[in-house]
Amino acid sequence: MVRHQPLQYYEPQLCLSCLTGIYGCRWKRYQRSHDDTTPWERLWFLLLTFTFGLTLTWLYFWWEVHNDYDEFNWYLYNRMGYWSDWPMPILVTTAAAFAYIAGLLVLALCHIAVGQQMNLHWLHKVSSGLPPSPL
Repeated sequence: MVRHQPLQYYEPQLCLSCLTGIYGCRWKRYQRSHDDTTPWERLWFLLLTFTFGLTLTWLYFWWEVHNDYDEFNWYLYNRMGYWSDWPMPILVTTAAAFAYIAGLLVLALCHIAVGQQMNLHWLHKVSSGLPPSPL
């Protein structure tokens, strides 16, 4: 009589799948890696952190300059010839960019915390204003 080994059972790890899927588009188990993060991905992490700081500064500037919105609109009116309320779209766009970059930074820190290899997807690199890696 032949004895067969039971099939190997993998735990689903849904949280880890979502973490690596959203950050680096690695949804499958075989695509995840516990290898060391490459130097290029460490550079992307530093650039992402720097971009987060710049976006936070820009958001703080536009949040605090609300007393001068009218003067900014007058300046643009004198330059362009028509009146438009520009500070609100700038503030909303800056807040959306800040939320997006903050989300990516939280996902990167979660990758570091669980020991997964960081691999930022190229779409996130392009949309966050970072140049793609030279691979």
